[in-house]
Amino acid sequence: MNATRSTGLHQPVTPETIQILVKHHFGTATNIISQHIMQGGLFNTTYKLELEHEVHPHVILRLAPERICSSADPAADPLFSFERTMMSAEPVIYEHYRNVGIPAPHVIVCDDSGKLVPRTYMFMAFIPSVQLDHPSICAEQKDRLYRQLGAYTAAMHQIKGHSFGWPQKDGTIRGSERWSDVLLAYARETADKAAAANYMPEAGEEIVTLFEAHRDLFDQVTQPVLVHNDLWEANVLIQTPVQDRPVIAAVIDGDRSMFADREYEAILSGKSASFHAGYGMELDMSPEGQTRRLAYRILSSFFNAYVHEHQVNQPEDGEVYRQRTLSLLKEWKQLLVN
Repeated sequence: MNATRSTGLHQPVTPETIQILVKHHFGTATNIISQHIMQGGLFNTTYKLELEHEVHPHVILRLAPERICSSADPAADPLFSFERTMMSAEPVIYEHYRNVGIPAPHVIVCDDSGKLVPRTYMFMAFIPSVQLDHPSICAEQKDRLYRQLGAYTAAMHQIKGHSFGWPQKDGTIRGSERWSDVLLAYARETADKAAAANYMPEAGEEIVTLFEAHRDLFDQVTQPVLVHNDLWEANVLIQTPVQDRPVIAAVIDGDRSMFADREYEAILSGKSASFHAGYGMELDMSPEGQTRRLAYRILSSFFNAYVHEHQVNQPEDGEVYRQRTLSLLKEWKQLLVN
């Protein structure tokens, strides 16, 4: 992974702050045996802690970005609107997962009060595991795991919402009964932030117009279901309780989950036959279905281009997504011509 330049988002905290949080939630007699920051995250800051605690000897501490005061101009806010509430909604999301048999992390506590530290944070039970992309997992094992992941994704997509949008910590959904409203608001917010940074302003305008002009296409989707929205190998934890029979221990980092069209789930565009065999539901191959999926890819790519370039400062990855966005927009124009 490329080195990340400081953005004010992914920031460590002092050992003294960690000690305050530990003693507040696990008791004043609880000592920290060891602590180290975990690499790989670009948004939240994550620590693995070993505690002198009978019930929770090994825990994960995750902290969302600091509560930077937003200005009167939303485009100047370093965070997207959904990012300000997504960690506090994670316990609700994981409860949804468990209710349909998807293994999920155990959240010990989640605090968004800002009283002890000006960040939302959570303590989670540590899960001894490796990620799905770990080199110790052979091709045959990965095929089985992808089939299992497909089945879990299908179960997730049976979780229905009363509207489209972002889950909140009280179980409500911030969004709209119309899928087009949520997509258009997301596209506008991304385009506004990109334009404020003078980043791909023409592409942003095109993408907003795309979602404005084709509301009817997106509103053909009427049933919101829960999608993970960040489902890739690094967010799937694997354990091997029986020799050579690894299983999925947890689907993690569900904070970007939203109630959406099930085909908004990006992993459905992958070519893993094992995943699709486990998923067991065909994609909508009508012209309308294929057009919607192309629009989703455009929006996702544009969002990732901006985030990597201006939020987490990974310009090489940002350039990959920028080129992909422009290529997908060309594909969209050709589709309209034909």
